[in-house]
Amino acid sequence: MKDHYLIMAALGLATLIMAWLPSVSKKIKISFPIILLLIGFLLFWIDIPLQWPDPLWNDLYLMYFSEMIVIISLMGAGLKIGTIFSFSAWKRPLLLLLITMPLSMLSAYFIGVYFLALSIPSAILLAAILAPTDPVLAAEVQLNEPTREKEPEDKRRFTLTTEAGLNDGMAYPFTYLAVMVGQAGGWATLNFSEWFWDKLLLKIVIGVVLGIVIGRSIGFIMDRLHTKTGLKTFDGFVSLSLTIMAYGVTELLHGYGFLAVFFVGITLRYYETISGNHKKKMHDFIHEIERLLLVIWIILFGGSLMNGILMLTDWKGIAFALSFVLIIRPLAGLIGLMGVKDPIRTKLAISFLGIRGIGSVFYLAWAFTQYNGFEHKNELYSITAYVILISIVVHGLTAPSIINYFVQKPGKDKPKE
Repeated sequence: MKDHYLIMAALGLATLIMAWLPSVSKKIKISFPIILLLIGFLLFWIDIPLQWPDPLWNDLYLMYFSEMIVIISLMGAGLKIGTIFSFSAWKRPLLLLLITMPLSMLSAYFIGVYFLALSIPSAILLAAILAPTDPVLAAEVQLNEPTREKEPEDKRRFTLTTEAGLNDGMAYPFTYLAVMVGQAGGWATLNFSEWFWDKLLLKIVIGVVLGIVIGRSIGFIMDRLHTKTGLKTFDGFVSLSLTIMAYGVTELLHGYGFLAVFFVGITLRYYETISGNHKKKMHDFIHEIERLLLVIWIILFGGSLMNGILMLTDWKGIAFALSFVLIIRPLAGLIGLMGVKDPIRTKLAISFLGIRGIGSVFYLAWAFTQYNGFEHKNELYSITAYVILISIVVHGLTAPSIINYFVQKPGKDKPKE
């Protein structure tokens, strides 16, 4: 019983501290995930009796917990974007999705095969799980709150927000590809047409369409309830309920729930007959739930680091993690944005701030629950942990200063187009 109260006190204190961390991080110019990670180290060191990873999580539990945080974050990202639908605004994230993401994946795959000596399915999986930028840990470089402009004032934040929302769903087909190649025994025996038409095209289309349909339908219902019966929807928790419902329905109907949730958020935000105050309330509620779960996730991640997960790979894994965060993503980002007439400093900021995090862990755990024949399981978990740790530290120490630079010198961000 004493352990029970000790856990409650420790988690309560950690989540209470989170209430002030965003403001503190702005003052000291260090992203709050770094501080949360240090709190996790401290709680592990003083032996708070949590169910610490030893050093790995249970795949199924890890998948469920990470899944919940990611879908909540995706809804929040969608609700931030608002009425921005012009090609000029969306060109940057689409280029990152269509050029930068494939380049990053190809680089990770070939390095995985020829440098890390991974099997082909494991190398595909490594490439797939590192494809998405993170909508959770990257909150400080994304849009702060719902916006209504037809053109985003801060193109860096808009680009990073929409990229995270889109590529978190687009990583799913390639994680499926890793599983299918493993099950088939290699490229030669893979049913490529099934993967292409079903896992890549059909499930993406269903996810996007259902997201738009559900968002429009709920917006219509909320509006009609008010205009026809006088009933108003005041509660912000509607956004959480809608997130879970949309994700579950879309997955049951053979679509990608991540994409659906993101497009539900965008579509609801676009539905102008819903009160703007209520949309902000929905966004604020989902954002607070996301931060609450983030505290627990990072604390457990810190315990996993302290408990030895980083020891499950060698110097090659560490070198790969460093190069992926510091070289591969920035270069791929610059290549993807070559056709955009933005100042080079803006392109560098967007390319560098491709933060990795919880989405990668979800995909890794999901793949292991689908196929237990992956080789190098422990090493893949360790490399992923290194990538996330490096991203938290490097981006955590630099992102606030980068964002602040453009805030203080807004003219530096003006595109030439």
